[in-house]
Amino acid sequence: MQQRTIVRSLTTSDGALLAMNDGTVTWKPVKGRPTRTVLSGLPTVLLAVRGPMGPIDSAVIGTADGEVVVFTLPRLEIVARFTLKSGSIRAITLVEEGAIHFLVGTQHGAVWSVCEHRSERVELVFSIDGPVSSLHIEGELVHVRSGWIHHVRGWDGSTHHVRNTAETYKIRKQRRLRDTYFLPYPA
Repeated sequence: MQQRTIVRSLTTSDGALLAMNDGTVTWKPVKGRPTRTVLSGLPTVLLAVRGPMGPIDSAVIGTADGEVVVFTLPRLEIVARFTLKSGSIRAITLVEEGAIHFLVGTQHGAVWSVCEHRSERVELVFSIDGPVSSLHIEGELVHVRSGWIHHVRGWDGSTHHVRNTAETYKIRKQRRLRDTYFLPYPA
């Protein structure tokens, strides 16, 4: 018998969303009974979304096989499903409150716009070199991180700024413990 392992989790004031290595997703509310569903792929990213009344009412899950699935909470009913042909999902951010509209980053560096209310539901916005670590939107600019590299792009994909954030760190020379002390072997 194989033991399930939690690969992603998200804790909120309303409850906890747990994703297991076998594709099982469980919502454990603070009050009430847990609910469970099974995905076809391994969950890689979780995002909880607040509803118009305040509490969290939906969750977005990205999978290793390139799917983005939107669930209702607490019942875990599928509201929308998007399939990307660009590798594992690495990052998801909400674009528009009150709508199913997200930016999704993949392991191959592609940034996609997924929206339920457009004729073209899945649209490639731009690509970067390297996998997407995180996404953040500030006004008309999209901040994308790939490891230590911070990209700032416009919605049209134009580059505003690219910076290696590791350059600001000083490299300190450290002596190894074996180099610091010399203990002769007793004869």
